[in-house]
Amino acid sequence: MTNLASQASAERALDSLTRILDRSLGLVVAAIMFFMMVLTFIDVVGRQGFDSPVSGGGEMTEIALGFVVYMGLPLVCLRREHITIGLMAGILKGRIRQVQHVLLNLIFAGVTFIWARQVWIQAESLSAANNELMFLKVSIAPFVFIMSGFAFFAMLIFLFLAWCYLRGAEPKSGEEGN
Repeated sequence: MTNLASQASAERALDSLTRILDRSLGLVVAAIMFFMMVLTFIDVVGRQGFDSPVSGGGEMTEIALGFVVYMGLPLVCLRREHITIGLMAGILKGRIRQVQHVLLNLIFAGVTFIWARQVWIQAESLSAANNELMFLKVSIAPFVFIMSGFAFFAMLIFLFLAWCYLRGAEPKSGEEGN
């Protein structure tokens, strides 16, 4: 396979995965955010107008916010919309720039793995202690295990990006200036 064909293949794979995740995970994140808006509205109206807030509303918002953050993480990583600093933007060109992107994504994958592993360990600790939400009376651990799973998924996204850059895919989105 020629270098140009390899690059085109990597960019097609990247575009395809982005479309799939936007249409699935992106919609779920949007639905959770809409749920948070409705819950907050009902809670405020209930609290201010009827002196009757939503029981467990704060806990539901906390869990929903955690899901928005951890489910949004793979989307942000894949679209390369995280915060970047282009210190080397004008200096690195061509093959060296490609190596930079591969190495950085491998480093990001390693750091994200450590982060996801620590969240998993925390979930195991919560499970062993049988920690529950105060008002909803449900275990916290399953939610934290799911959040850890999405952090592991973000790690896989970074590995996928490293593979795409290794095959010659061009940076897009937040990296265009780099």
